[in-house]
Amino acid sequence: MASTPQPWMARVTSSCSSDTNPTFLITFPDAKYLFNCPENTTRNVLQRGFGLNKYRAIFLSRITTRTSLGLPGFLMTLADSGTKTLKVHGPPGLSHFLASSRHFLNRETLRLEASETDVEDLDPVFKDENLTVYAIPIPLEGEQSDLKEQTPSPERSPSLKRSRSMSPEGAPLAKRLSRDGDTAQGSSSSKMKWTNPVAWRKLIVDRMFPGESGTKFHAQNSGPSAWELKQRLPRWSHRHFATSYFVVGPEYRGKFNATLAESLGVPRGPLRAKLARGESITLPDGKVITPEMIIGESSSAAALLVIDCPSVGAISSLLASPTLSKLVSRERQLLHCVFHMAPDNVMRDPSYIKWMKSLGKDIHHIVANDSVCSDGITFSSSAAMQEKLSELDGELFRRPHFNDSSQESYLQDLGMGDRVLAAKQQVIGMRPLVPPCDSYTEGTNIDPQDSLLPQSSIQSVFSGVKEKILSELPSPIPSRGDDVSISLLGTGSAVPGKYRNAPPVSGALVQIPGFGNILLDCGEGTYGQLRRHFGPQIDTVLREIKLVFLSHIHADHHLGISQLLVERCKLFPPTEYPITLIGPFYSRLYLSEYADIESLGIKTINGVHFLSAEDLEHRRPLKHDTTDIILTYNSVKLRLGLADLRTAAVDHRTTAFGIVLRHVDGWSITYSGDTRPCQNLVDAGMDSTLLIHEATMSDEQEVMAKDKGHSTIGQAVDIACRMKAKKLLLTHFSTRYPKIPVLGRTFTGQGEEAVTLPEIFVGFDHLHIRLGDFSRAERYIPNLENAFSEIKEDIEPKVDSLV
Repeated sequence: MASTPQPWMARVTSSCSSDTNPTFLITFPDAKYLFNCPENTTRNVLQRGFGLNKYRAIFLSRITTRTSLGLPGFLMTLADSGTKTLKVHGPPGLSHFLASSRHFLNRETLRLEASETDVEDLDPVFKDENLTVYAIPIPLEGEQSDLKEQTPSPERSPSLKRSRSMSPEGAPLAKRLSRDGDTAQGSSSSKMKWTNPVAWRKLIVDRMFPGESGTKFHAQNSGPSAWELKQRLPRWSHRHFATSYFVVGPEYRGKFNATLAESLGVPRGPLRAKLARGESITLPDGKVITPEMIIGESSSAAALLVIDCPSVGAISSLLASPTLSKLVSRERQLLHCVFHMAPDNVMRDPSYIKWMKSLGKDIHHIVANDSVCSDGITFSSSAAMQEKLSELDGELFRRPHFNDSSQESYLQDLGMGDRVLAAKQQVIGMRPLVPPCDSYTEGTNIDPQDSLLPQSSIQSVFSGVKEKILSELPSPIPSRGDDVSISLLGTGSAVPGKYRNAPPVSGALVQIPGFGNILLDCGEGTYGQLRRHFGPQIDTVLREIKLVFLSHIHADHHLGISQLLVERCKLFPPTEYPITLIGPFYSRLYLSEYADIESLGIKTINGVHFLSAEDLEHRRPLKHDTTDIILTYNSVKLRLGLADLRTAAVDHRTTAFGIVLRHVDGWSITYSGDTRPCQNLVDAGMDSTLLIHEATMSDEQEVMAKDKGHSTIGQAVDIACRMKAKKLLLTHFSTRYPKIPVLGRTFTGQGEEAVTLPEIFVGFDHLHIRLGDFSRAERYIPNLENAFSEIKEDIEPKVDSLV
C-alpha cells in the first residue's frame, strides 16, 4: 500500500484507422505501461510527444499483426534510447514471435522478461508499486479475427477447461517449462530444441535481450552457438488466445492523525513510525494500538479493464470467466473505465450489452473498432506537409486519404448515454478520477502549424509554378514506360521522424499499367501507407501486387510484409495468381516461422511463392534446383512483362541486395536498397531508365555514412552517373535532414571529365511520379529549395536502431 498519493491516468494513444490500431497507455510520474503494440507505435509515440523513457511493461492481448507487429521496432527504439529493463506479457505465441525476430532484433543492453499465460489465475501477472495487473485469457476457435466485423463462430462452451495434447507444445505453460526436467540451463541444445520447444524459445529470447549480466547471443563456449540459435524454430502449434487485462492502481493509506496519537499516549519516534508502516504497537502500560486507531481510512484503488473480444463466439467464454467475475466484484477497488477492443457485432450483442450495464451506471466505456472510429488523419505533421506540397503539384504530391464518417451514433442506442464513447485519443483521470476528455480531436482538419513549410513560403514560391513550367517544357516525345509510376510510401531512414516515415523506400510501389504492381521493400507501416495513398482503391492495388522484393533483413525494410500478406489473404474473391517474394534467406525464414502463428498464405496455390535473392544474383548463372522454382521465376516475369529480373549484392552492414527490373518494352528500373557506393550495383543496372537510390547522409558525413553502411547524396548521384541512368530518384533520408539537397546540373565523377547529370528528383512521402514526369518534377527543385530554406532540422531520437 502506497503512502504518498501520485496522480495517474490512462489514455487512448491510437484507435482504429488506416495506419493505426488501438493502443492504451497508463502513465504515472515515474512509469509508463503500454497495452498492445501494433504497427506505427513508435511513430505515434514520437508524433504525440509521449517520450521513450520510463516504460516498465508492455501487455499484448493477442499475437497478431494488428496487435503486436510494432513490438520489434518499439523494443529496438526503447533499448537504443536507454531503457535497461522491460517486461512484456501476452498470450501463447509471444515467445515464438520474439524468437522469430532473432535475425534482426538483438539488443544486448536491454534485459527483457517475456511471459505468457493460457490459464485463468487470480494471481497477478505483473505487480509493482504502481499497478497490479491480472490476465484473463480466453481461447479462440480457428483463426484469429480482427476489429472488423466477422462471421460469428459456433458458440463456445463457457468453460475454459479443455483437452490438451500430450506434446510439450500443447501442455500448460508451467508444465511445458519443466517437462522431463528440461530447463534452458540444464539440457543439451539438441535435446531441448525438440523435447522442450518452449524452453528453447525462452533461451533464444534471453540471449537476444541479455542485459548487462546475461549471456550474449553470439557468445562462444556458453551453451548453443549463434549458428544453432539461428536455425528454424520448432513449429508453434498452440491454441490461440485473446487476453483481457484487469488493472488495479495503488491503494493509498489514510492520513496519520498526530493529535489522536498524542491523546492515546503514543510518543514521537520509532513507535509512530511503526504505526505509519501499518504495524501494531504495544505501549509500556500494555495497551495495544493498531494502525486503524490512528490512521484515517485508506482510499480505494482505482481500476480499469482492457477487453479484447474479437468475435461473437468469444463472448460466452469471456463473460463466464470466473477470474473476470471475481475481479470485478472485489471490494476496496473502484472500477472507473473499460476499454473495449471489439468489432461491431460484439458491441451490438444483447448479452455483451447486458454485461456492460451490469458493471454499473457510473463506468465509462471506450470502444475501438473500425465502425465507430473515424478514419481521420493520424500523423498530422506529415499530412500537413503533404497538403502544402500538393499546392505545388497535386498529381505528384498526393493528399492522404481520410474519412471522418463513422457509425458512432449507434453507441447512444445502447441505453448508457454518454458513458459509451468511440476511441478518440481520450485521457481518463484515474487519480483523481476524471471522465474521459479529448486530448486530440481526430478528423479532416490539418493544422497549418503542423506543417514543416511556412505558409508565407508556400504562397511566394509555389504560386503558378506548375503552369509556368508546363508552358516552358518542350513537347514531350512519348517513350515506352512513360506511364510506369512509382509511389514512395516512406522516405525516412530507420527511425520514423515527424515529417518522414520509416519504412524508408520500403514502400516504393511500382505500377506497370496492363501488367501489375511491384513492391520494393516493405517496412513497418507499409500497408497503412498504401491505404492512405490509394484510399478506396486499396484492395485493387493489393490484388495487383505480383512481386515483392525485400532487400535485407533489417526491420525497417521487411517488417511490414506479414501485415501485407495477412490483408491479402482477406481479399474476396481470392486472388487468381500467387505473389512472388524475393528476399535473402533470413527474411524468408522469418516469414515461415511467423506463419506458424498467423496465416500468411504460404504454401497455397495462389499464396506466397519464394525466390532466393542469392540465387538471382546477376553474376551467377541462373541455377534452379526444382521445377517449381523454374516455374515461379518464369511465371512472375511473364505476368509482369519482364525480360530480365536479377539481383545485385550490395555493400551494407548485413547481407543485402539491390534489384534490376528490365521490361520487354525497353525501360528498366534499378533499386539500391541500403548500401554504400557499390560498383556491383552499377554493373548490374547499367543504362537503367531509373535508379532509385538511398541518400541517407549529407555530403559532409561521408565517414558516418561509410560506418553505417549507407551513401551520401553526392555518392548516390555519382552512382547514377557511372551507371548511365537516365533518371535518379533519391530517398531514405536521415530524419536529421528534412531539407532537400541542392543539386547542380553537372557533376565531376571519379575521373577528370565532367558528366551530365541524369534527371533527378528528391523523394517525399506519398510522392507519385511517372517515368514521364521527371522533366517536370526536376524543374520544381529550386522552388522546393526556397520553401525548405526556412525550416529547422527535424529532431531525431538518439538511436542507432535500424540503419
